[in-house]
Amino acid sequence: MNSSLNSDSFDLDDLEALGLTPFDPTQHLSSKEAVAAYMSEIVATGNADLFRAAMSDVVRAYGMGKVAAQADITREGAYKALRAGSKPRFETILSLLDALGMQFAIVPKPQHESGAI
Repeated sequence: MNSSLNSDSFDLDDLEALGLTPFDPTQHLSSKEAVAAYMSEIVATGNADLFRAAMSDVVRAYGMGKVAAQADITREGAYKALRAGSKPRFETILSLLDALGMQFAIVPKPQHESGAI
């Protein structure tokens, strides 16, 4: 038996050894409803790095060059804004969302999650 299966952690190479492939969300983001559900769940985490990574997934699913052109930014600029560790401008995120036919919305949290007044 593979000793990595008994440990608390594994790497992606272990998946391939088991005949599995890493999950690629871009294969499942084929409708606006799927994109909206995916991004809504990510935004709800409050994790900016996860949001940036999810935006990258969505933009890649629809074609980086195509979305970037529609957002009126260069393909390289889109890659740079969405790469790991980047801090994209809010305007860039809004432009990319608009190019995808999406909009940013603010909604109340469910009562049990709200720490607000």
